[in-house]
Amino acid sequence: MSHTDSVTTAATLAALLRDLDGDRPRDPATLLAAFSTYADREPDILAVRDGDIALTYGQLAERVDALAAALLEHGVGPETTVAVSLPRSAELVVAVHAVLAAGGAFVLLDPAGPADLHAALAAPALILTRDGIPHPAGFPVLHTDATAEVTPDELPGPSADNPAYLVVDVVAATAVVVGHRAAQANSSWRQRLCGIGIGDSVLWHAPLAGQAAVGEMLLALQNGATLVVSPSAVLADAIAETQVTAACFDHAELAELAALPDAEERLDSLRVVLGSGGPLLAKTAAALRAVSGATLWHVYGRPETAGEFVAHEVTGADLEVVPFGSAADDVELLILDEHLIPVADGEIGELYVSGVQLARGYVGRQATAATFLANPIGPVDDRMFATGDLVRRRPPGDAWTAEIEFVGRIDDGPYARATGLADELLLDEFEAQAAATPFDPAVVHAPTDGPTSIITYGDLDRRTNQLARHLTALGIGPESAVLVDVPRSIEFVVATYAVLKAGGTVVPIDTANPRLPPIVNPALALTVAAREHLGTYDIPTVTIDRASLSHYSSEPIGRGEHRVPILPQHPAFVLFPPGTTHSVTISHAAAVHRVTAMQARHSLTTRDVYLHQSRTGDATAWHGYLLPLRVGATVVLTEPPDPTRLAALIAAYGITTTDFTPHFAPARTSHRDRLFRTSELAHHEIEGTAAALAHLGTLLGKATP
Repeated sequence: MSHTDSVTTAATLAALLRDLDGDRPRDPATLLAAFSTYADREPDILAVRDGDIALTYGQLAERVDALAAALLEHGVGPETTVAVSLPRSAELVVAVHAVLAAGGAFVLLDPAGPADLHAALAAPALILTRDGIPHPAGFPVLHTDATAEVTPDELPGPSADNPAYLVVDVVAATAVVVGHRAAQANSSWRQRLCGIGIGDSVLWHAPLAGQAAVGEMLLALQNGATLVVSPSAVLADAIAETQVTAACFDHAELAELAALPDAEERLDSLRVVLGSGGPLLAKTAAALRAVSGATLWHVYGRPETAGEFVAHEVTGADLEVVPFGSAADDVELLILDEHLIPVADGEIGELYVSGVQLARGYVGRQATAATFLANPIGPVDDRMFATGDLVRRRPPGDAWTAEIEFVGRIDDGPYARATGLADELLLDEFEAQAAATPFDPAVVHAPTDGPTSIITYGDLDRRTNQLARHLTALGIGPESAVLVDVPRSIEFVVATYAVLKAGGTVVPIDTANPRLPPIVNPALALTVAAREHLGTYDIPTVTIDRASLSHYSSEPIGRGEHRVPILPQHPAFVLFPPGTTHSVTISHAAAVHRVTAMQARHSLTTRDVYLHQSRTGDATAWHGYLLPLRVGATVVLTEPPDPTRLAALIAAYGITTTDFTPHFAPARTSHRDRLFRTSELAHHEIEGTAAALAHLGTLLGKATP
């Protein structure tokens, strides 16, 4: 039978809010608004059915307010995360909505599974549970039987910009923070899409720790429907017993249900089915439609987009391919190439999502910066999420509209290496290394005379983040050339990394032979106080060891902070080889290719110590400031040493890696024995003539690579 004629016309949230009497303020763009409105206007309709337990919206709201008051007394409020460790039950529904009513954000933990890592990634301020239920240790705990005296009007509630819930992805080691505005927009769109409302019932069966369990709960309780706790692990039994009208299944579950010999009888109550997960096979969709009259929606989403962001109603026209579908309300789908340029219809590119339904980001900002980018074709401050999905937009045909089709994942090897869609920004690996080993030494400056100075990975990352933000505030971005007039030192590395992080182009000055390179319109110069007396430029100048940077954040820089996205083809360095008047431009992509190839040959690790001994402005030396710090090695900076001092440096710092240039080899013969002994374990990247290589091979007493 067909259920098309039984669709309930649900009252919209806007209409309910418009007609609502009372003084309790509500932000309509929150999850609390719709739930509270149904509790006020329709208190007697059934909200939750859990076996023999049945709670109306009014009864549920009373329990929610009592527990929310206790949460409030324990410090829960806006921007506070509460982990809820309870089995799937009416009690869990009360707990989740109590967190929302107190203004906090919830994260679901599955007490039947390993929840310690989930809790660690979500970093909750409190765990809400009850006696006898397992929960992670090390966090304050509140039991669900706690109550306090407070009127509903005294509960602060959330605003649209506060977090609503978190979803933990253990494999990716991330916790996605979904805001109320995004969650409410997604719920409103799904209500409009499916027509679910009063009189409907939604099966609650998805694994508790994932996005799907949150989606099922919101699909019911944001729309005045009944949430039905699954009474059985066998889906067909649960549907037949509860007679639910709506359910969400992954594609394996759809195939299993459609193959049952009595599927038509068992699935008869369903009028709306949401199929999610990934690409839906056309034969699976056809099999389900053959045994059920329910409307089948193929939906696809991510926690980073507050759930589904595309949908397609499956029909008989979907004979070969079931497309992802069309965009949700207030969602923009962008299909971009490796340069973040839109591709033509029918061409393959990576799918990016923009709009109100985007999550706020991740707990901690490292992953946020990598996947939430500035929208290159949107308004200022507009963000987009990089899904990693390869798709194409099929043009409209006689039997379909223009929709998105899935092709593959960007991380599948062959297609990603062929299209060059991999991330090629230069400092990504350094930032990941700084997060992993913040206390390890990154750069050591060992001058011929004067004290030795050291900076750790964490300090280098923080200082360069602050200086980069200062440069961005001064207008530096992609295509902005910045003169770096700084001697070889830790300050030179700070300046170089800050310019790259801001998106600018590093133009190093040879401080031993200073001259203004013949480049077009440099935007800024960076220098240090010790060189101020040597001259000034006719451009703005920042003296980095005198600049006040403390008011800038030292946290990792999100790509959305850049005025323009940094692309692989943007220049990273403009170099002027000594004795020449021409320049060499090195793009981000070229620089990554060079250091990646070098790493493949030499396999540097955190145990390596690299001796950087060439002049600051040497065109061949730039990789020495980048390659070691991408893998956790230590860079030792020094002036080109004489043989005796070189041997002493190797012994003192445990040097394992260095560069020998052609002028090095001929003068070293008298120190052959000592040099050989101290560099026995060293790698050597040799640049120069064949004669110099042969001489150095003889000098070291072994073949030179």
